[in-house]
Amino acid sequence: MLAMIKNKVIDYYYSLSINKKITLFFMAALSLLIVLLAVFTYRISSSILIGKAIENTAQNLTLVSEKLEIIFDNAENYSKIAITNNTIQQITSEPSLNDPLQNYNKYVTMQDSLRNIVDAKTFVDAMIVYDRNHQIYDSGSLGAITDISDVYFNKFAHSFYGIAWEDTRISNYMKGNSRSDVISLFQKFNSAKTGVPLGLIQLSIDERYIANQYANIDLGESGDIFIVNKEGIIASDTHKDRLYTSISKDVYFPWALTHEGGKEFQVDGKKVLVVSRSYPRLDWIIIGIVPIHEITKDNQVLTDRFLRLGVIFVIAAIILTLLIAKSITKPLNKIKRTIQEVKGGNLDVWLDIKSRDEIGALAKEFNKMVGNTKILMENIIEEQKKKKEYELAVMQSQINPHFLYNTLESICGLADLKRNADVVKIVNQLALFYRGVLSKGSPVISMEDEIVITQTYLEILKIRYGDQIDYTLDFDPEVYKYKTIKLLLQPIVENSIYHGLKNKRGKGHIHIKGSVKGEYLVIVIADDGIGIQKEKLDTILNMDESDYKNKSFGVKSTDERIKLYFGTEYGLDIASEYGKGTVVTFTLPTHVTTRGDAE
Repeated sequence: MLAMIKNKVIDYYYSLSINKKITLFFMAALSLLIVLLAVFTYRISSSILIGKAIENTAQNLTLVSEKLEIIFDNAENYSKIAITNNTIQQITSEPSLNDPLQNYNKYVTMQDSLRNIVDAKTFVDAMIVYDRNHQIYDSGSLGAITDISDVYFNKFAHSFYGIAWEDTRISNYMKGNSRSDVISLFQKFNSAKTGVPLGLIQLSIDERYIANQYANIDLGESGDIFIVNKEGIIASDTHKDRLYTSISKDVYFPWALTHEGGKEFQVDGKKVLVVSRSYPRLDWIIIGIVPIHEITKDNQVLTDRFLRLGVIFVIAAIILTLLIAKSITKPLNKIKRTIQEVKGGNLDVWLDIKSRDEIGALAKEFNKMVGNTKILMENIIEEQKKKKEYELAVMQSQINPHFLYNTLESICGLADLKRNADVVKIVNQLALFYRGVLSKGSPVISMEDEIVITQTYLEILKIRYGDQIDYTLDFDPEVYKYKTIKLLLQPIVENSIYHGLKNKRGKGHIHIKGSVKGEYLVIVIADDGIGIQKEKLDTILNMDESDYKNKSFGVKSTDERIKLYFGTEYGLDIASEYGKGTVVTFTLPTHVTTRGDAE
């Protein structure tokens, strides 16, 4: 199907005039250049825009990182304020009492101190103190507090000043009627006077406060910033439904884990720009994702306008091309009309083109060519006459008069011997032979008819010579459908008999076979006669016209006839070993049309 369409397109192209071809090529070339220019412009500008987007997003992530640093630095500072507070130091250093009232008063006093520190700090969600006696004090409004101090007492057991940040998790307390997602600072504190460990302070920051630091950063309509830990778990996100989900299997995460900066990735069938920045304090990675189409949308508008403008340019170029092509093809059309006159047989024409460019030079050479052609045609007519006379002489020379005389004498001899059946047979064969030779005067006959002529000739000789001669025919059926020139095989067979088998002692055999090999028709005539001496073999196909009376002229003339009708690439090949026999190979075309007058 594709080959058919391709052939139709090629045929259509070849049928176009030069005017249309020039216009078509110019239009295609200009369109291609404009499209390529638009593509390269789009890619270059997109690359620039993406580079700017990486730079801007990286700056925004740096800003987020700096804001986090301020928040967490302040959190550590407020934690230090709390653990150095005299009231907190005093209460946590006192032993626990059995008096509930005194314990309550201690709790209220501690809560007031913590509240005074926390109330002015909007980023602090809660502050909790755990003493060594597992008493818990909070900054107020908290309930259902889970004591997790043992984990950190053990963790800080060998540290004088232990401090640790905990990744985002659900709070170990309730505020109001719910628990929050918090990032917590845990710090061990000691007595300011004696250095004895007193307890543990927990300062928690609501994750929503962290997310608010980057919620208003604009990364396009669907751009997004979020924070993940080293395991790929989302620690902070403006979309709370994604909190604690994992991106570890996303294609960009391995890169973000070890790189900072920006890179393009294919996510869910869409190209996105991923920009990452590490935040070592909590082993976080801040990630910004922006769809590429949002970055390049303005560029797409520019490209569309560029292409529209390109279409206008192409139309204008087509108009100019038509005008230019017309000025070029006008003298070519004049040449075309003149050539058509020459084709019609009028050689008395003259091209009058005044331009001195390539077309003018072509017209000048054309005039010379027509003049030379006129002279050449006259010479060819004369040569054709000579060729026809030569071919007729060659054809006539193939029908050896001695063959006819000898055959007639054989008939007389058979008649004297009263061998009437053989007489009838040889006369019929002789008639059949000359019927084939005449072939209504046509020089081209079917391969089947040529084989019949050769076989008839051999049958006549078998009757004349009896058992001294034998032959076999071995032809592929496909061979019969092709055509050839008349009396092609008979002269070679005649040579094989009279110069090969006749001088041999005992019975001689001729084997004729034919087959089709690709684009060639190959026929082989092999005899087991006396063969040809090497020095003579080298001259048979190269003899001069002065040797035409040579007894091997049938081989030479047959080779020349093949080359004359079919071309120099075809002809005869002779191989012979003196004393053993000769093989003559015909190489013919499988096409029907022949040169000269053969059609």
